[in-house]
Amino acid sequence: MNPIYELNPPKILNSNRINITLLNQELNKFLNRAKIISNFTKHIHITDSVLGMPRFSSIHAAQIIMNSLTNINLNISCSVRTRDRNMNSIIQMVTDAVILKIGSILFIHGDKPAFEESDKTTSLSTPTDVVKLLTSMGFDKLIDLDLSIPNKISNHRVFNKKVNSKPHRFITQSINSINEIRDLKDLIEPNHIELIPCIMVPSVKNERAASIIGLDWSKYQDDFLEFLREVHKETDHILITSPNSFDEGIEVLKKIV
Repeated sequence: MNPIYELNPPKILNSNRINITLLNQELNKFLNRAKIISNFTKHIHITDSVLGMPRFSSIHAAQIIMNSLTNINLNISCSVRTRDRNMNSIIQMVTDAVILKIGSILFIHGDKPAFEESDKTTSLSTPTDVVKLLTSMGFDKLIDLDLSIPNKISNHRVFNKKVNSKPHRFITQSINSINEIRDLKDLIEPNHIELIPCIMVPSVKNERAASIIGLDWSKYQDDFLEFLREVHKETDHILITSPNSFDEGIEVLKKIV
């Protein structure tokens, strides 16, 4: 099994103020977690301001890990929110990622920013348009450009547009069941696009996160490890997320590698 572990960079603000001492403490915790993850998998995916809260940028967080854990061979991928950025800044970030030898970038729309000057609800660039434009510029030859898809495809027009932008892979939202993965594979495989399902660790601490995104893990919570083994039969990689319980996530990694 080739698990990818999702890791959140440190939040920048504490009670809506910056405290550099606390920020450095959180940065040390982040680096320590990356080192722990590296004992069980070499694949880390760094998120980008989950729920719209300002955090270290995913690209900068990746650079910090690479500079600090120089004796560890890691395959790092990053999320990039498109609603926060125009194409100039996106091109800058992707170029930084190429120079750093980051493996891939997952472009997502992102939740509404916690701090916003206006009530705009549309992004400056959609993830699909970003991948299409970057591919036309040749960035796809230098770094994998990925898109997210829902666990169930209800809007086939939007889905086909994503397919036509020719991403390297699709990474799902958190999956409810093995049948969702199989249904997505049937849609995606004719287009030769890799599928990576995102699976949330079922735990009491993660219940709020699951509730926010409407995740129902009832079909796998009683035998999570067996569920992961079933998923592995369908896909080469699995993205493991445990947003509010790092320790429980690591226990899962220990048992599946």
